Amino acid sequence: MKRSIGIDVTRAFAVMAVLVYHFYVLVGGNRYEAYPLIHRLISMGGEVGVTLFFIISGYGIYLSLDRRKKDNVFSVGTFLKKRFARVLPHYYLSLLIIIFIGTQGAMVSRQGIFHIVTHALLIHNFFPSTCGSISTVLWTMGVIFQFYFVSILLYKWVKRSPVTALAVSVLVTIACKILVFHVIFPRVQQVEPSYYFIYGRQLFTALDNFIVGMFLADYSMRRQEKTGWDLAVGAVACGLTVIWCVMPQAAFRYSDTAMGYIWNTGLAVFLGLTVWTVSRLELPGRNIAMKGILFVSRYQYGIYLWHFVVAANLLQNSSWTIRIAQESFLLTAIILSVICILVGYLATITLEAPDYFKLKTKR
Repeated sequence: MKRSIGIDVTRAFAVMAVLVYHFYVLVGGNRYEAYPLIHRLISMGGEVGVTLFFIISGYGIYLSLDRRKKDNVFSVGTFLKKRFARVLPHYYLSLLIIIFIGTQGAMVSRQGIFHIVTHALLIHNFFPSTCGSISTVLWTMGVIFQFYFVSILLYKWVKRSPVTALAVSVLVTIACKILVFHVIFPRVQQVEPSYYFIYGRQLFTALDNFIVGMFLADYSMRRQEKTGWDLAVGAVACGLTVIWCVMPQAAFRYSDTAMGYIWNTGLAVFLGLTVWTVSRLELPGRNIAMKGILFVSRYQYGIYLWHFVVAANLLQNSSWTIRIAQESFLLTAIILSVICILVGYLATITLEAPDYFKLKTKR
């Protein structure tokens, strides 16, 4: 199955939504409070972007596993090696820079060893004290890498019974949130509000996000033909996504309420339908705008892992960036985006390991 430009466009949108949201937070997070719709949409950029990351991860891993199974070249070791080689160099170097050069130098201490070790083992997202202690954005890497380890079993499940897998994953995700928020938290002393977010975005409470992506990949292989309904479904899904994000009940998305149990599942379903539509569009790939979008998509991991380090340091230590941020958030977002994309590109071409299979073929 050929690469989908629509998926690449969605991937680029996801990373840019997260970037703009973090820039907004770093400049105060209240610049557009006088414009509630704009304020809410930007503030939801992190939720939308991360959910899209999880969906697209499920989508891409399913297609990768299916292709290798059909070509009889699949092995667990090679699969994991390729995943690690693509992301871990970025991850560990950004971690070292934040700790030794950035603002988290205090982690180099006896008290900070636990934080460093959990981040090194990619289990930092399990603990409230370490989830965002070194960098706000790195918790997602823990969740995604834990997904990699179970993705082969999930692939087999979706391949065998796609509808059942999707339905059960939704029920399991909601049941886990009820268990954590309604049963466990009331029995724990000093539960902080952040705990609802932390344990509402673990693999077991975001499983349906990944399964939605796997389901879409499976369905796209079973149903190749396109119909006029595809675009209509996407338009409705986009509208529902916006409504879902800006409605007042979205404020309770991480809480011990019915909305707290189902909100992210609803977002994943609406975004999944949108991804499905975009993946089936015939998009041009040769104009300048599309080339720029595909460039961002190609270097998404580097951009994502480095953007917060770069933006936070510029907004804290650069007088000209601080001055621009005081006058115009839009201009700040554009400048920071360009810088972060450039840094992500340079980091990627420097750090990414060569393709193992290409090297093997040359030999």
